Amino acid sequence: MNRRNACVALALVISSASLYSAENMRIGTWKVNLDKSTYNPGPKPTVASTLRIEAAGDGEKVSVNGVADGKQTNYSYTSTTDGKPYATPGSPYGDHAMTKIVDARTSEMTYTTNGKVTRRARRTVSADGKTLTIVSKGTNAKGEQYSNTVVYEKQ
Repeated sequence: MNRRNACVALALVISSASLYSAENMRIGTWKVNLDKSTYNPGPKPTVASTLRIEAAGDGEKVSVNGVADGKQTNYSYTSTTDGKPYATPGSPYGDHAMTKIVDARTSEMTYTTNGKVTRRARRTVSADGKTLTIVSKGTNAKGEQYSNTVVYEKQ
């Protein structure tokens, strides 16, 4: 292999490694900062929930332990970014979710129940990788519209 080809190969390896780590900025365990989060119409939870995002094949496994609509909730599901809905057993937001990767720090989730959209959420990781903000809009179990901005800190 000549020097030029070796340099190109090295550059590809370095850029692939950088892209891989950037794409996985959302991977980790996150805890809600209740003081920085807003819940409209409310009420604001009194217990900070924990969100865990893990790499899982071509997608991610999401696990939640916390409170939603005033009720204790624990659920997890695995989805990929193929545009197909994946079952979300136990989720208060819908019975299925689809994940879309926007860029290295941003992803979007669409939750549905019986094929009807019940929640749209945009997850953005800060440039320093320490904060995950989820802005969501949807309809709760009572049929009320809500708009939340939930700020998580990496644990």
